[in-house]
Amino acid sequence: MIAPGTMLPDPVRPVFRVAANPPDVHGTTHLLAILQDGSKYNALFFIGVRTLHEPHPVFQAFIANCEPFSASVRPVIVARHFQIGGYRKPDWAGDDVLFLATHTNLNERSYGLNGKGEMGVVLVRPDGYVAFSTAVEQNGSGLEEMANFMAKLFVKSS
Repeated sequence: MIAPGTMLPDPVRPVFRVAANPPDVHGTTHLLAILQDGSKYNALFFIGVRTLHEPHPVFQAFIANCEPFSASVRPVIVARHFQIGGYRKPDWAGDDVLFLATHTNLNERSYGLNGKGEMGVVLVRPDGYVAFSTAVEQNGSGLEEMANFMAKLFVKSS
């Protein structure tokens, strides 16, 4: 995975907002411009080949681990274009999750994943530097490590 302290790399291929209205299927190669949201950190969850619109337990665990820190962290799920099932926000998700998609697995590789089935989380500071990263297993292993890191850094939201 990409090392903490590294500047978030621009994606190799464009990324776009899934729930944009109208859909921006051309996207941008400047990911930080999409992510910047005041002083919040962004927790990027690269979901590999999983289908976005199916409520996978690992997606829900990711969101649940981010939720206590919602004043400081915005959850972002990055999917593959052919796995998103439409340009709408998934029915299982709340309003606080940002959904992004890409047309290729090359972007995942630039963050240290294999571009196949691997999943991973990258916590990005507001200035664009990586604060934390870890691989995530199918069973959600790795998400607890992310939550523990955030608990040391942030105060839980009330």
